[in-house]
Amino acid sequence: VEMLDASGAPVVVSGRGVVSAPPATVRVGGTTEPLQAWAGPWPVDERWWDAVRARRTARFQVLTRSGRLLLLGVERGQWWLSAEYC
Repeated sequence: VEMLDASGAPVVVSGRGVVSAPPATVRVGGTTEPLQAWAGPWPVDERWWDAVRARRTARFQVLTRSGRLLLLGVERGQWWLSAEYC
């Protein structure tokens, strides 16, 4: 999965939950779709008390123009698809 801004650059989320640019398109597998709407990021600090197993992620919900509603996550610059709503 890739989330891209209007110029085609990857969207980056800082450690403080700041988005580098508004998301414009999402690429899932070989399909790239423009976004109609998006919400997030929602930062998540999992196991912050455990230095070995701690994780920091951010989640987004996106709606593509074709009507797909996706829950995406990003951790250390790597995007993934967590869910697709029907």
